[in-house]
Amino acid sequence: MSMNKTNKRVLALALCLGLVAAACGDDADSAPADGETVDTDALTSEERCDANRAAGTITYVSSFDFAAAASILDVIVAEAEGYFAELCLEVDIQPGFAPGNGGLVAEGQAQFSSAGSFGELVNTNVQGEADLVAIAQYGKTSIETLVVPADGPIESLDDLAGSTVGIKGDLPYSLQAMLGVAGVERSGFEELLLDGFDPVAHLDLGIDALPVYKSNEPAQLDAAGVAYRQFDPQDFDVPASFGVFFTSASFLEEHPTAVEDFLRASFRGFAFAVENPEVAVGYTFDRIDAAGNPNFFSDEGEGFRWVTESALVLETTPAGQGPGLLDIDALGAEIDLLTQVGVFESEPDWRSMLAEGLADGLYDGVDVVWEGLATESDGD
Repeated sequence: MSMNKTNKRVLALALCLGLVAAACGDDADSAPADGETVDTDALTSEERCDANRAAGTITYVSSFDFAAAASILDVIVAEAEGYFAELCLEVDIQPGFAPGNGGLVAEGQAQFSSAGSFGELVNTNVQGEADLVAIAQYGKTSIETLVVPADGPIESLDDLAGSTVGIKGDLPYSLQAMLGVAGVERSGFEELLLDGFDPVAHLDLGIDALPVYKSNEPAQLDAAGVAYRQFDPQDFDVPASFGVFFTSASFLEEHPTAVEDFLRASFRGFAFAVENPEVAVGYTFDRIDAAGNPNFFSDEGEGFRWVTESALVLETTPAGQGPGLLDIDALGAEIDLLTQVGVFESEPDWRSMLAEGLADGLYDGVDVVWEGLATESDGD
């Protein structure tokens, strides 16, 4: 796979994410008691390491198999490069799919995952009475866009009235919000349920519009020479998000250092993947191939996915800030708009579903603060 052009694009956008290392012993046995509130900033390295080990094996379940996506690839890199081990965390990475992954975390079968958007997470909480809490947010825009054939009848969103829109499961929240902003009633067009992720085959069905991921289907259409137009929520100033890490409120309360350091290692994994995209995508393909590649991922496709998503993350991260911090105002605006367009009957208590400020201390400016906690084998 040739990545020269994409490497340059990512590196031009990359932040200089520095790593500050400090030594750590591991002979302390001062793990916090169950239910005890922990001042994580006050812990010594030894105490923090012991607290992380007390969390036991942590299961991370992905939102889309082992795809090279933000909030998946960075976790895979963190495990492959030994970042979790350095922080005394044992992490088991399992493939999953959104939004079903939210139920696994809510039920305690997994401790971490990510949502396609904050709206998705909030809806999981509202519909399932779950206790999911957003702890980090990579994308501060939508990852979805609406594609229409270039020679088709849809030239504006108003033209969707009476048309047929193909959907995979449901219409993404960002697109529901975009249609609401444009004054387009969802009831005004037919929805056709689709199988698989082949946009060429989908458009061959004669549908008028297709929701897609910016980091996936457009590359397939380009490769097949299929001309198309896009309606991007970003162009309609729709507040949206993607790559939203979450855990359960109960796990966060019981193991605050493990939550912080899971994010810390993942943020460092993101930085590594930005600087070394080919190596990072190789790590994810080790897992994809070992699992039999049931979703038919390709090197080219996953390279495009990572370059596209990491570029969107970096482009929407405020200057002077590290990737992944929560944008509280924008997340609130996202839920407010989804409430206005009818996704929620009344505005949920979305603020209680955020771990405000938790990730902020993991950066010194744009640099990941690296505690450098060592495992027993590293410390010998």
